[in-house]
Amino acid sequence: MFFNLGEEIAEAQSSPWASRWRVDGFLATGRHFRHYRVRNLAPGLEQQEAVLKVIKYDPEQCSDAQYVTTLRQRLARERDTLAHFSPRLPEPIDYFEITNQQDPFRGFGAESLIHNEPVLVRALLHGESLGRLMQEQGAPPAPAELLLMGLARVCGFLDELHASGRGWLFWELSPDHIIVDPDNDFEPSFVGCGNFRMLKSGQTVTTDSAPCPDAGYAAPEQLCDGPCTTATDLYGLGALLFHIFSGIDPRDLAENILQRQLPRRSSQPALSPEQAARFCDELRTTIERFCRRNLKGLGIHRARLRHMILRCLHPDPADRFASPLELREAILNSLSRSMPLARRGNSH
Repeated sequence: MFFNLGEEIAEAQSSPWASRWRVDGFLATGRHFRHYRVRNLAPGLEQQEAVLKVIKYDPEQCSDAQYVTTLRQRLARERDTLAHFSPRLPEPIDYFEITNQQDPFRGFGAESLIHNEPVLVRALLHGESLGRLMQEQGAPPAPAELLLMGLARVCGFLDELHASGRGWLFWELSPDHIIVDPDNDFEPSFVGCGNFRMLKSGQTVTTDSAPCPDAGYAAPEQLCDGPCTTATDLYGLGALLFHIFSGIDPRDLAENILQRQLPRRSSQPALSPEQAARFCDELRTTIERFCRRNLKGLGIHRARLRHMILRCLHPDPADRFASPLELREAILNSLSRSMPLARRGNSH
């Protein structure tokens, strides 16, 4: 089989499903995956739209079978995770293999890699990512009350994710991973779960197949490949809160700090624990300064929002919120003491 992104997925070998999806257009690309809007060609299902996800390989690493296998394992794990956590995550609709005629696989096992390229088709979520809304509308991209209520629901989902019976970290949380429905009170749903990390006894089990998030969203324990717990996701939530309400991407701040602290650092090596703690401490200080200047005119209590952000971003996991539910309680308390929208609209 071959994958023709301009027209459709055409059947040539084994899968009866590979020819039933037509690619209507490109949606988005990330570090390791591309997404396309597709339409079902099966009789009676012509109106069904979905998202097709394929791996975006680094051409320089296509001769590394372990690199290729790891990305494919992530896609399979995402399929299984989607099935487990629907409806908050988009439902998996289809999963099949095609022949990859685009990427230059080389070396031992290349023939097998060429003919077993996995493709995931999942439900198309309604709404837009927070990242896209911020690009189009600035920050915050909606009334603060609506955004905070949506983030309170995000906290509820993370608590469900962390529960001992489920045992996962979201691991890489950013505005691009949260889809909100403007027509339904900014109800959130989630994408980008290929990096979910399994937990056991409160700590991550494996460190393979899930690269570190970008500095700025990554907790210090992620930056130094240290033991990660549910508190790691709380750090990501703090970065998310700051990004949404200030309009300043913490990854941009992080890059400036890293260039100053570690000018000879190569692309993505792990930091030492000392370097990670020093970096995150300076980032937190920088974010606090920006919070005092930029969190204005939101109609919510600025000091409470700043406190939530800085507590989440504490370098020591023990000093962050104890759980997503504790952060959700703080968010709801800040809302209960906020000025109603009607009063703000009449103020002068």
